[in-house]
Parts: sequence; structure tokens; C-alpha cells
Amino acid sequence: MVSAVADDGTDWERARRIALARDDFRCADCEESERALLDVHHRVPRSAGGGDEPANLLTLCDGCHAARHPNLQVSLARVMIERWGMRLARWLDVQRQLPDEIAALPAALRLFGKERLREGQLDAVLAALRGESVLVVRPTGAGKTLCFQLPAVMRQGPTFVLSPLKALMKDQVAELQRRKLPATFINGDLGPAEKRGRYDLLQSGALKFLYCTPERFGDKVRTEEVAELVQSRPVFLVVDEAHCINRWGDDFRPDYGRIAEIRAALGDPPILAFTATAGRVMQGQILDSLRVPDATRLVTGADRPNIALVRHHLPYDARPGESAKEHAQMTARAELIARLIANVEAGKAMVFVPTVKIGERLQSALRTRGLDLPFYHSGLGTANQRDLIIGRFTGRLEPPLDAVICTNAFGMGIDVPDVRLVVNWQHPASVEDYLQEFGRAGRDGEPALAVVLTSGDRDARLLTWMADETIEKALVENRITSEVAADRRHAKHRQINTTNRLAVDQATCFRRALLDELVGPRMKQARTLARRLLDRIFSQRVSAKAAPFCCDACNPRAAARVLGFGRQAT
Repeated sequence: MVSAVADDGTDWERARRIALARDDFRCADCEESERALLDVHHRVPRSAGGGDEPANLLTLCDGCHAARHPNLQVSLARVMIERWGMRLARWLDVQRQLPDEIAALPAALRLFGKERLREGQLDAVLAALRGESVLVVRPTGAGKTLCFQLPAVMRQGPTFVLSPLKALMKDQVAELQRRKLPATFINGDLGPAEKRGRYDLLQSGALKFLYCTPERFGDKVRTEEVAELVQSRPVFLVVDEAHCINRWGDDFRPDYGRIAEIRAALGDPPILAFTATAGRVMQGQILDSLRVPDATRLVTGADRPNIALVRHHLPYDARPGESAKEHAQMTARAELIARLIANVEAGKAMVFVPTVKIGERLQSALRTRGLDLPFYHSGLGTANQRDLIIGRFTGRLEPPLDAVICTNAFGMGIDVPDVRLVVNWQHPASVEDYLQEFGRAGRDGEPALAVVLTSGDRDARLLTWMADETIEKALVENRITSEVAADRRHAKHRQINTTNRLAVDQATCFRRALLDELVGPRMKQARTLARRLLDRIFSQRVSAKAAPFCCDACNPRAAARVLGFGRQAT
């Protein structure tokens, strides 16, 4: 719409209203009468001396207005183009794959300040609006949240979001409130009066989003509060960070294993589950736990073509009381890691270690080489000390930090776009964990490098011992049964051995092996003409820059160069 403003904005608005009323709120060319689509056009342009008096103004719809200004068609009639494209898509939708609510998509996108969806988001939105349960696997920072927020605002009724951490739900609620969307959370930190007020808003239908943890439906919450939630009958039940079902469902967070019961109590709304990483096996386990085995699976972004993948065998077999041999092995690894970090010209580096003891030894060895890196782990000092490292690395606090040693405790919620190097002291306990860790690199689409050091079977032995210790502790504390312990031990051992096999087998393309394990054979999805048209209108595909090479198996010379064993790669 032309928003010309005279010297006195009030005079312009008065003249505009007079012209619209005079023309009976109808387009002079096609008689369109939908007021939201009507513009006011200058018969004689201002540039040619035309004024803002009503006699020089003409009512036109956005389409006819754009026809009068061929060079400004998109800026004048973007909504019109989207609306006509939507009408055409629905006319072509002979298989009836587009739900009725899709007509509200343009308005919903603008509500969130978006003009286009990312690749794959439209599939999730359409599936949710069709009433399907969905498991969405997308990398951190790839827009998982929008995949459930869009269908939620396009449907009548509240949406419940189960989130594992208070900090995560607070951040999402704050962002929704900035968008003027009615959202809140309920947890044990709230006082009785504040909590009562939020339940009242829910019961009155004033809330669109309610965030809570699965424990909010558990035995430790008052029966009256659980009843208030159950009465609300949400249109969607969202499970954020759905991998927690697999990792926590049997021990640390048992209520994550009871989400299917929560869903049944809420009237069996569609489940929309989201995670940044879950391979084929874990996907099946998540859906089985949720009791929606036939849910639609949408896996996007597992392949990161901008990250070069390198496996490098470098023995390290440390035991209590480090021997001369073990010291030499630590020295060799520290020298390689220092060299890799020094070659990062613009960006950040992360070094993942499996244990605090190894991290402390590496920190000391790097310090003797002039690299004084902080080491982040869950047992480090106070929460403020840990937050200081995160804040400096993410750029939130000063002075900036370009490299860090960390355990996987540094992972959740950290999204730094310009990480250029990720080094893993050894492979993690699962392919999913490895994707989550090396996937910290190259979030901005620029080339990056991921190096995993290997020691053969020794890596698997350490991880197996750590997994067995965790399971045994849960068993001793009566958090799991012996049958569950046996099943979990078997699953953990399988994951560890699979990851070890992929990391050690340097004769096979590492990228292809990881993708086969994560998503399986990739089949080209057939799309109807209506579906392709919607993609053209509302989706955009952002291509990342390809890495200089794929992996150590596909180009061993390039891998050797980036490790510093030959002429430095350009």
C-alpha cells in the first residue's frame, strides 16, 4: 500500500478516508471490496506535481494498483501475489493435501516477523495442520520452534509445550510475548498467587501457548493443578528436545518416559516432537515411547557439506600415574590440537573431551605451548563461573573467547555461528552425540573442519565403562529395574560399538557412513504440483558453501594437509 504522507499527516489520512468513502470502498478497476486489500492511488503522481486532495485520489485494490506501477509490483502487492498463489495451489490440490487453515499462513508468517520458511519447515506445518503426529529432526538453530508455533497460532485452542529446562521455556515465552502472543509457563518457582493467575488465564481461553516440564503432570504436583491442565484439552502437545525421552526416560527424568500417558489424559492431541539429533534407531525408540509409531518423520540437515570430516589415529592410553609413554602420547595430541587451533584464522574452536581428568591434563599440556584455554565442565566452580565462559565464547560478555576445552555439558543451548574448528578427543558414545558436537561448527554456512582423534578399541572401552557405571548407579538407587538396566546396557553398548566402527574405519567415506546411520537410504520425495507451488511461494533454500574436501577417506592428502602433515591447504 502507498503510504504517502503530506506535510500534515492528519490531512493526508483525512483525504485518504474521503477518497475511500467516495468510491464506496471498491476498486475502480475490478470492484474488489475487501477493505484490507484496498490502496489509494494518485491519478497525477506527486513527482509530476499531483497533490493529495481527494479529487486526485483513486481507490484501487492491491492487484490493480500494482498493474499501474510495473516497477513496484512486489512492494505494492506482495500480499496479493501470495494470496493468488495460495488460491492457485488450493485449486490444484486435487489430492486434498492442503488443510483449510493453510490460507492463514502468510499472516501467521508476518506475525513472527518472517517472509519465508526454511527448507523443510513447510512439511512440518502442513503435517501438523492435517492432524498428524510428527517427529522433526533439525539441527540447532534451523528453526524447529517455528515448526510448531506456526500451526499453533493457525488453530483455535491452546498448545502445550513440554520442555526439559526452565531456562529454555523462559526464553521461548519471552520471545512470544515480544511478538504480542499470549504465552506463559508454569513451574515450581512461581508463588501461589502468580500460579493461580496463570491457571485462570488458561481456563478462560486467554493463552495460546503453555510451557511446562513433564513433571508438572506427575505425582509430586497437587492433584488439583494436574486437573486444571487436563481440563484444557490442547490442540497440540509439543515435546521439545525429544531426545530426552531416550536418554532420561528410564532414570534421571522418568516422567519423560510417561509422555504417552500425559497425552492420553489430555485427550490424545497430535504430538509434535522435536530434536536436533536422532538417528533411525533413536527415532523409533522415541516414537515407540510416545505410542505414535506411525508418526510422520521429517529429518532435515543431517548432512553438513560445509564441514570437512577428518579421523586421525593417535594413541592415548592414560591410566592412574601417567607413564613416560602416556606423557609422550599426551604431548603428541596436545601438539596437534595446538597446531589446529593456531590455523583457525577467523572464528572459534571447540575441543571436546570425554572426562574431566583428560580435560585437565590437556589444559595443562596446552598451557606449556602458550595456549591458556578455559576448561568447561559441569563440576566447574559456581554457576557464575560457568556462565562467564559461555558468555565470553558466545560474545555476550567481555573479553571475547575464541577457543575452549569442554565436555558435552557445554552443548545444550549454545549456538555460535562462526565456530571453524571442532576437535573431539575421541568419538562420543553415539552417532547422534557426535553429530550434535561436530555440528557446532559452521553454523553460518561457511567452511569448517571437524577432527576426531581415535585410539581404536581403547575409546570404546572407556565409554563402555562410563555407561556401565551410570546404569549401575541408577540400579543401586532403585531408579530403574534390573530388566531396564539390561536393556539400556545393551542399547548403550550397541551405540558405542557402532560409533567406534565408523570412527576407526578410515577406508570408508565418513560422511556417507554417518548419514546412513542417521537417516538411512535417502529417497526422493514426490511432491504434487500444488505442494511445489507452495514451496516456491513460501520457502527458501539456503545453500552452505562446500568444504574444501569431504573426509579423510575421500581425500587423504587434503586431510593430511589440514592436520599439518604436509603443505597447508588453501
